[in-house]
Amino acid sequence: MTISGASMPPRVDAESHRASFVSQMRMVPGAVAIVCSAEEGQRSGLAATAWNSVCADPPMLLVCVNRSASAHDLILRSGAFSVNLLDSSDTETVAIFSAQRGLNGADRFVAGAWEDGPMGQPMLKRSVASFECQVEEHHQYGTHSVFIGLIHDMRARAEGDPLVYMKGSYCRATNLEEAVS
Repeated sequence: MTISGASMPPRVDAESHRASFVSQMRMVPGAVAIVCSAEEGQRSGLAATAWNSVCADPPMLLVCVNRSASAHDLILRSGAFSVNLLDSSDTETVAIFSAQRGLNGADRFVAGAWEDGPMGQPMLKRSVASFECQVEEHHQYGTHSVFIGLIHDMRARAEGDPLVYMKGSYCRATNLEEAVS
């Protein structure tokens, strides 16, 4: 797309530009969730911070999934996914779903920790919030696909602090004390 009157940015080295982008994005806090999908006895999932609400009318979420991730094609086939916001105490689940424990597919789902939502998508029992979505749209950009999902089921726990990833480490999202006037 060309914008009339806009000048083109100077040429930059693609590798250093990517490295700068990754470094800058590490500064942006991201709520850590496990994005999952299931169909006909197959299950897969991944740890993700690239997810967000789209709108409330109707309630929809988007998730960005690398096309090389094991869950990617399963989301395409099943036409559904779940997003499970992790509690700050749940860094082991991140390790399991980000290939740090050598587990793949259904082996990542610890027995007793998960239940199926009404659409059959994995919902983490101890998540701060979980959403079960039907894929409404799918778009490919670069190495990733963006899935936009219509929310069919939602669950939440009143207790717990969401897990956040920022500056290369995990943190807890907690309320700030009100400013004194």
